[in-house]
Amino acid sequence: MTSLCSRTILKSATALLLAGGCTIATGAAQEAPRRVSGLSPFASCTADNVAGQPGTNYPDSEIEPWISVNPANSKNLIAGWQQDRWSDGGARGLVSGVSIDGGVTWSRLVPPKISKCSGGIYDRASDPWTAISPNGTAYFLSLGFNNNRPDGGGGQNAVLVNRSVNGGMSWSNAVPLIVDTDGQIFNDKESMTADPLDSKYAYAVWDRILDFTIPGGSRSGPAKAGVKAQMRDGAVNARERRRLAKERATSRAVFFKGPTAFVRTTNGGASWEPPRIIYDPGNNAQTINNIVDVFPDGVIANFFTNITRFGETSIGMQKSANQGRTFAAATLPVSTNVTFFGTSTPDAQEPVRDGNILFDVAIDRGNGNAYLVWQDGRFGGMDKVAFSMSTDSGVTWSRPALIAMTPANAVKLRNQSFIPSVEVGAKHQIVVTYYDFRFDQSDGKESTDYFAVFCTPSPAADCSRRKDWGDGAVALQDIRLTPTSFDMLNAPVARGHFLGDYMGLAKMGNSVVPAFGMADSLNKVTVYTTPIKSRVPAP
Repeated sequence: MTSLCSRTILKSATALLLAGGCTIATGAAQEAPRRVSGLSPFASCTADNVAGQPGTNYPDSEIEPWISVNPANSKNLIAGWQQDRWSDGGARGLVSGVSIDGGVTWSRLVPPKISKCSGGIYDRASDPWTAISPNGTAYFLSLGFNNNRPDGGGGQNAVLVNRSVNGGMSWSNAVPLIVDTDGQIFNDKESMTADPLDSKYAYAVWDRILDFTIPGGSRSGPAKAGVKAQMRDGAVNARERRRLAKERATSRAVFFKGPTAFVRTTNGGASWEPPRIIYDPGNNAQTINNIVDVFPDGVIANFFTNITRFGETSIGMQKSANQGRTFAAATLPVSTNVTFFGTSTPDAQEPVRDGNILFDVAIDRGNGNAYLVWQDGRFGGMDKVAFSMSTDSGVTWSRPALIAMTPANAVKLRNQSFIPSVEVGAKHQIVVTYYDFRFDQSDGKESTDYFAVFCTPSPAADCSRRKDWGDGAVALQDIRLTPTSFDMLNAPVARGHFLGDYMGLAKMGNSVVPAFGMADSLNKVTVYTTPIKSRVPAP
């Protein structure tokens, strides 16, 4: 039975007292979101005005944020996002935000030498990711690429990393971890993890798409003088092209491959090892969304979405007991039910680009539990947020459980929940954030909001079941992070209305801090944050 508190709490994200005199057990109101991003620093840039750039650009739109908290100073937050998104891939550049007061105020700066608008050589940039080591060394990982090849190839592309030793107040020039000029090869969906137990180590992973359906590859040299000096992996690329040519000649049924590439630093980012393939799912199959996390015993695990040649999806993992020097064989322990068409707006039924084949992962470095969240279609045939957990270092996983608290609605598409993130907060509490359409009305808008739901593992509630989840006071209840709904139709269109394939979430003291987007006006998305305080029930 739903209590008066649980029925009325959704109507106000900030009220301490609710109808009937009920109170939130934590005694703390949810703070109003604070703006992280600002006006575009690229408004006057003309460096990327090159002939042949297709697509529509959306100025002052900030997409796909990530956020990290400095372990050496929990008031120091670093975020990153795409700035001025293009409709057909990437953005004019990437921007970093930095806060030294726990997210109350933010400064913004441009990590240098990524896209042309930041002094780099690439027309576009994408997939920003931040990470911070225990000693405060910070990393800003990105993808730079050109998008003007008439044969459909991706053009020159690179995985790049900037480094900061002053809490994100300034960044070094971007250093390439890999560069490819062959139009048949594209590096994508990279992530960075700073080892939480040893500041010497940080790990970058991504999927490396080898597309044989694009003819020829690049027949020209580097796009700009001096690029050869950056191509540390040139010999690796040459060997790979020779191997692929041989494979293609003997197996015309191979259309593409998408293995996992891995790079690490062993000296705090002073230098990086050459990239290497650590997992290959086979012909006409790929990985995506590779993310490294670290167990309390120091074992690192690369988690990834595995897509088979038949379109089947699962979440896999691959462990290393020596900080990435070698990896054991991969396993595929969690089967996912991906709808592939993803989320649609409830009324106009326009597509929402939501990264529905992706996931997020968090490991509790106190008890070693591992947690996964993703969009899954097994709960009524539409995408809703699923959760699975492991208490034995990823050997076995709980049955996927629906944990989004979106209330049932007669309008079927108002029951969707999407773009989940997960983090471990204070006292082992698990926090999951997501969007849904619960406040949507048939008024010409597609009202969208952002929510958080919690579970604290205990002997009575191990968090593997839906009934274990709530707002910390009321079971089967979440909290609203957006003070008012925004219209999803205002989000720019990039294969669907787009806020980002992922949103950031990081632990900060007794809170977790998200980085999430809201569409404030037509074709403009702004990044916000608000501390989500621990809602662990009092004993």
